Amino acid sequence: MLIKAIMENKVNILYFSDPLCSYCWGSELILRTIKDEFRDLISVEYRMGGLMPDWSMFDGKEEGPALVANHWVEASHHIGFQIDGDVWREDPPASSYPPSIAFRAAVLQGEDKGLRFYNIMREGFFHRKVNIARRENLLKAAAKAKLDIEVFTNDLEGRGKDEFEKDLKLAASLEVDLFPTYIFSNAGGKRVRLAGFIGFDQLSRTIKDLLDSK
Repeated sequence: MLIKAIMENKVNILYFSDPLCSYCWGSELILRTIKDEFRDLISVEYRMGGLMPDWSMFDGKEEGPALVANHWVEASHHIGFQIDGDVWREDPPASSYPPSIAFRAAVLQGEDKGLRFYNIMREGFFHRKVNIARRENLLKAAAKAKLDIEVFTNDLEGRGKDEFEKDLKLAASLEVDLFPTYIFSNAGGKRVRLAGFIGFDQLSRTIKDLLDSK
């Protein structure tokens, strides 16, 4: 009976991420460990947050990439492994929107395939200096993820873009402005929101509290 009661109080996690976000990439292993730890007791729904529409969010395109490259040095210390900020000096992405749309297009072929694509794409970006705002690089990542390339290409201009627009509207309605952002909820309607680079212990404690509460 206790196991049944816990299962009925499953915790849902609405997870706002962005393909260019260093702390989102740093959180991926932690989130994977959380999934392994809690398995059927949680569900995780990925949404794209739209971190960088273009370089207008910085004072100038000239300064923006250098600022991000320097930020990645600091981020590497926090997340516990090295990411290569030289991509911002050599071939900086113009926007996080193209890879976000690509992720939503990939998920249309199945959640597992979409997440595999998302990880392949970001591994190239953070560790091999691959500009994932470029269409040709998105197609290469899609091929590695064994997506149907014809369907994927069509969805980049159609359904994937539509799904990304829905994500942006949801993020705006929830005032999501820091990545990653986790919004936890249980069957009793209780909600908890965490944002930023959150460690395993705090995520685990939040889930356990929600599983225990009515």
